[in-house]
Amino acid sequence: MSVSAVRMMLGDELVGFAKSKVMVVLWVVLPLLAALGYFLLPTPGTGEQPPVPMVTMMALLLSSLAGTIAAVMIGVDIVGEKSRNVYDILIIRPIARTTILWSKFIAVFLCVTIACLISLGLGITVDLIRGVALPDGLAVETLKSLGSVIAVIAISSSVGVFFGVISNSILVVVILILYVGQNLAIVPMLPAYLNLGDDWYWIMLVISAVISLGMMFLAGLSFRRTEF
Repeated sequence: MSVSAVRMMLGDELVGFAKSKVMVVLWVVLPLLAALGYFLLPTPGTGEQPPVPMVTMMALLLSSLAGTIAAVMIGVDIVGEKSRNVYDILIIRPIARTTILWSKFIAVFLCVTIACLISLGLGITVDLIRGVALPDGLAVETLKSLGSVIAVIAISSSVGVFFGVISNSILVVVILILYVGQNLAIVPMLPAYLNLGDDWYWIMLVISAVISLGMMFLAGLSFRRTEF
């Protein structure tokens, strides 16, 4: 398997997902919400309560949307390609089956992460324009929130790959993602809920990485045994 073949596969997946309608909406709607925050949220001095930083609202919004979008995108894509017999042609090429899955994982992970970075960046810009004084430590908390969102995206993408491989129905994939995958994404947060110490954030990142790699391993194992 040549490096050029891997690059070509990853490049094709990146372009494909970046041009998808879901990603276009994600890249447009979320930044638009951040921009609208300038007009919708109260400015300093106009109310009794201190204004809520836009970046905080964007972090909360992304944490609830990013993972689900990533999982559904990749799961539906794999099922759709299986139904169109796309892999009958791909496996003829000198490309490992696991490379196909990892290309999709990386492509979706990067696309959704970039959308989150753009939205958070605009959220910070809106706060600066509105003159909202960011509380002490908010920058660190924002970075931690971004890390948590990225961890959720990684887990959700791997879950989407796995359910896409083992399922032949788009409806089944979506149901599994919503009712199983989303619960799995909560597992890394258990150390925080159980108050297991101040280092829970790093424990969460490690658990997220282990779950993501484990799901990708299981997906690759199943995909290699699938007959096309």
